Amino acid sequence: MRGFGDALFGNSPFIRWALSPFLLLFALAVPLLMNAWTPTRVVVVIGMELMCLALLAGFWLPARFGRWALRSLSGAVFLAYGAYLIHEFLLTDKPFRMFGRPGEASPRNALLGFVVIGLPSLWFTLFGRFTLRPPPPEPPWDDLAGESEDDVANGRR
Repeated sequence: MRGFGDALFGNSPFIRWALSPFLLLFALAVPLLMNAWTPTRVVVVIGMELMCLALLAGFWLPARFGRWALRSLSGAVFLAYGAYLIHEFLLTDKPFRMFGRPGEASPRNALLGFVVIGLPSLWFTLFGRFTLRPPPPEPPWDDLAGESEDDVANGRR
């Protein structure tokens, strides 16, 4: 999982150009494909639209704004999995079973999704990284103050 955040949120031009058309198509198609609007569907579609916009903003805005868009996206993922967990445990009468189909909505799958996806999303929202260890420190550039790049490149220090 170490490379996931760097791959998706690392500002790679390939990822940006590869995913943006599909995100735009998804954001445009989902509201048009809904046949019956209920209050729950309205909330879900608005949430998905905001998530698409946040990911697109994270891809295309300057880094200082894009970073906050990506953190808001991961916060929305955490809230979605938290809502799924609460729904399955408190609002349904399904029993908690250790074994079952991986694709069905169940309390076990809600708990697994919350632990595997929701909690790392919360971590990224709070700290801006998926790893537990802090990022490596920036190299000190103070010792090069006052020198041009040509001086440093040619060894004249």
